[in-house]
Order: sequence, then C-alpha cells, then structure tokens
Amino acid sequence: MKLGRFLLKLLMPLMLLGLASTVANAADIDHMLKQQTAISAQVEKVTSAAEEESLFLEDVLRRKNNVLREQIGSEITKGAAPEKLKRLVVAQSDLLQTLIDFSEVKAAKLFADSRNAEAAEKAEYQFLAQQRLSTVDVYYNELSATFDWAKTLEIEIDETQFKQDLTTRGEALYDIAIYLDSRKKALDERLKFTAEADKDDVTKQSIALVQLQKFLLSSLNNTVSLMEKYELDVTDYKQTLFAMTGDINADVLDINVAWGLVSEWVDSFKEWALDNTPSILVKLLVFCVIIWVSRTLAKGVAKIVKRSVSHSKMEFSVLMQDFFTSIASKAVTFIGILIALSQIGINLGPLLTGFGVAGVIIGFALQDTLSNFASGLMILIYRPFDVKDLVQVAGIQGTVSHMNLVSTTIRTLDNQTLVIPNNKIWGDVINNMTSERVRRVDMVFGIGYDDNFDYAKQIAMDVLTSNGMVLKKPEPNVRLHTLNESSVDLIVRPWVKTDDYWDTYWDVTEEIKRQFDAKGITIPYPQRDVHLNLVDNNSEQVSEILKGKVEAK
Repeated sequence: MKLGRFLLKLLMPLMLLGLASTVANAADIDHMLKQQTAISAQVEKVTSAAEEESLFLEDVLRRKNNVLREQIGSEITKGAAPEKLKRLVVAQSDLLQTLIDFSEVKAAKLFADSRNAEAAEKAEYQFLAQQRLSTVDVYYNELSATFDWAKTLEIEIDETQFKQDLTTRGEALYDIAIYLDSRKKALDERLKFTAEADKDDVTKQSIALVQLQKFLLSSLNNTVSLMEKYELDVTDYKQTLFAMTGDINADVLDINVAWGLVSEWVDSFKEWALDNTPSILVKLLVFCVIIWVSRTLAKGVAKIVKRSVSHSKMEFSVLMQDFFTSIASKAVTFIGILIALSQIGINLGPLLTGFGVAGVIIGFALQDTLSNFASGLMILIYRPFDVKDLVQVAGIQGTVSHMNLVSTTIRTLDNQTLVIPNNKIWGDVINNMTSERVRRVDMVFGIGYDDNFDYAKQIAMDVLTSNGMVLKKPEPNVRLHTLNESSVDLIVRPWVKTDDYWDTYWDVTEEIKRQFDAKGITIPYPQRDVHLNLVDNNSEQVSEILKGKVEAK
C-alpha cells in the first residue's frame, strides 16, 4: 500500500507531461515545444534524485524524449523549417549535452564505488555503471543526429565541445580497455601457479573482466564510429579494437587456436554432409559442372588476355605477359571453386577466415619466399631482362629460360639449368648482354718491339674489313694501346650484331693469329733482361759460374 502511494506521488508530476503521439503534425509544433519545455524541466529532478530514483526518472524522461524526437524527425523529413522547429532542435542539443555530462559523472562514480565495494556489491555497482555507459552511448548518437538536423535546417551549432567530449571519452575508454587487458593477462598468468582449490575464484574474476572488457570495447567502437564521422584521429583506437575483439593478431599463432579453427571447419563440414545427404549426388554433380565450366572459362580468359597483352602497342615483356595471363587464369579458377563450394552448401565465411589465418602463419614462416615474390614483382615491373636474353646475374652467365614470381631459371652457355631466387637477382648487379642490338668486341693483341706496329695495325684492319659479320657503322677501331713489358699491345674493337658476338670474337682472333704468323709479325713471350756489374777480384770466376747456371737452366 505504501509502495503504491510512493509510486503515485513519484509519477504525478510526470503524468502531467501527457503522452505524446507517435506521429506529429506540422500544426502541433507549439505542443511539441511545450513537451520539450516540460522534459527539460524534469532534468533537474533527474540530476538531484538518489541513484535508483534517478535511474527511474531518467528512463521515463528518455522514453518521452524519444517520442518527441520521432516527431521532430518526422517534421524535418517533410521539409518543414519553421523558426519554432529550429528552437526545438537547439533545445534538444542542450538537453542531450546536459544528460551526457550527468551520466558520465555518474558512471565514473559507480566504477569508483565498485572498486572499493565488497564482493557481494561489486557486481551490482558494475552493472549500474555499464547501464550508465550504455545510456551515454545512446545520448552521443542522439546528439550527433541532432547536429545533422541542425545542418539540414541551416542552424549554426558549435560542435567544438562535442568533439572534445568525444576525444576525451575515447581516451578514457581506450585506457580502461588496455588496463583491463593487462589485468586479464595477469590473472591468466596467475592461474598457472594457483592451487586447484583457488582456481575457481581466479577463473570467475577473469570471466568478469572479459565481460566488462567486451562491454567497454563495444562502447569504444561506438565512440570511434562517431569520431570518424567528425574526422578525428582514431588510429590507435582502431588498432586496439582490432587486437582485442578476436580478429587476427599474434594469438592466432597459438596451436590451440589453430586447432579450434580446424575443428570448427570439420564440424561445419559434418553438419553440411548430414543436412544435405538426400541431395548430395546432385550437388556433387553441380560442383563438378561448375569446376569444369570455370576451367574452360579460365583457358578462354587466358587466351584473350594473352592476345591483349602481346599486342605490340602494349610493349609488355614476355615475362609480364606470362604473369598477367597466369593471374587471370588462376583468378577465374579460384572464383569458380568458391562458387562451386557455395553451391554445395559450404559456408564460405569460416573458410575465408581460415585462409586469412593461414596467410598470416604462412607469411611468418615463408618470409624469404615473400622477399623473392616482391623481387619478382619488381623485375616484372622494371623489366631489366626478358626471356631468351643473355644475362649475367648473381655471378652466373646464361640465357633466361623462364621466370615466375619466386625464381628465375637460367640456362648457362654449357647447357646447365640453374634456378636462382629472385631476391638474389634484384639485390645484385644485373648485366643484360642482349638488351642492345649491337655490341663491341674488345680484343688485345701483343706484338714484338722490333715489329712494325703500323703494318700490324693494317693487317688487323684488313682482317676486320674482310669479315662479313663486322659492321661498317660504327666503324671498327684498331689502335696502339700499351707499351707493355714484353710487347706492344694493339686493341682491336669491331662492332657486331649481338647474336654474332662470340662467332666474331673467335673468327677474328684466329684470323689475326694466322695473318701475323704468315707476315712475320711476332707475338712475343714474356721476357726480362738482367745486367750484372761485377767489381770484385773474383768477377771472372763468378761470371763463369753464373753463365753456367743460366745455360744449365
């Protein structure tokens, strides 16, 4: 009986506000203003009441304000923009800002009380604090929507304070989430060394922390969404949400997590098999048909792409052409496989998630291979060589046989096949000997000091002139190069087509040797003159001994 009188006395001032209609009419804006005034007047009662009474009054106020906001939104949607409607929007902005400030103070106090409360009351305080946080999230979203109304009605409302409050709230939630995460890790570490009898208590604390952390992360996620809307920096907050909400992070490398994912896939497959047993054969037939069609399409797409990229105007290298062709073919095949799997009832969500997890694990395990992959892309883009080019890479000389994104196959001049990782090629000097159409053949021939070098030069030039592979332009060059210790060195430098390089080198060398021998030009052996000045009494004896030794040698 007393409770009924208390509720009647409590509700009496609120009942005077009346129940607003869910659909407002443009002619009732004056009535809406009266409602707004009455609701705003109730804020003082909400902020001054005790905790439980305050929660009750605030809940009633919020529900009535939601009805009023629906009416305001309906009027704005109709395109109405009278001055009184603008006053309503401004009043809503002030009301919500007041409620946000009040609720945030209350939530902070409740969290502080929960830390100092006994175990029996701690959960109650935390529950009330979470309710307050949820209410604050609602108020922030409503205030953001109110600012959108203001822009629609061309009302100038300063959003600076709102942005500052968002930033402050984001920092606070971020710090609390990090703190709870460290507490959770500490409890997990403590659990390893806790006696069996005390493990239940530690486990309960850990579960409570996880639940509280999830709640705070949800509130942080809402705040981050609003901060993004107003172009505020949310990089750190997004990283925290990414790491703490179960997305890919270092924890997925744990074998238990990986095994859990495998078990989930197996269970999903079993469930699919049991549910689709009656039509399993039909679905398998559809699966095979889709795979066959995708393979056929992949071959057709590969031919079309090959024809397109091999067009002369595209100027793609053979390596780049093969790359585009392979990627297009494999992409069509992969899409076909995914479609086929979806047609037989396999849920692609966990499968794609598994691919992501596997990608991270494989990425850590195959860092060198990824380095080769990146180097292969750079080689394809910058094209330092192409298939059939004669190159010298990583200390190996040979012809490029073929290449993929991981390695390059070189066929040496003595017909050995060598596979070289791409990062060894890209990280070293690349010498492409066939990138130009013509090359200069550099040869050096030594003649004796007693020979006529002008005559030797003429012989060498005649040999070059008579050789059909030597080009007229650029002109061949024969010059006296070095006065060496044992010989006078001539350089012989003809220009030839790249394909004729070695044939010219060997033919010219052989012919010049033959002509020098036929025309009396010597190619001397290395020699050194030694002069002895003997001044002692035994000079003749020493001279005879040395002479004998030299002749003996």
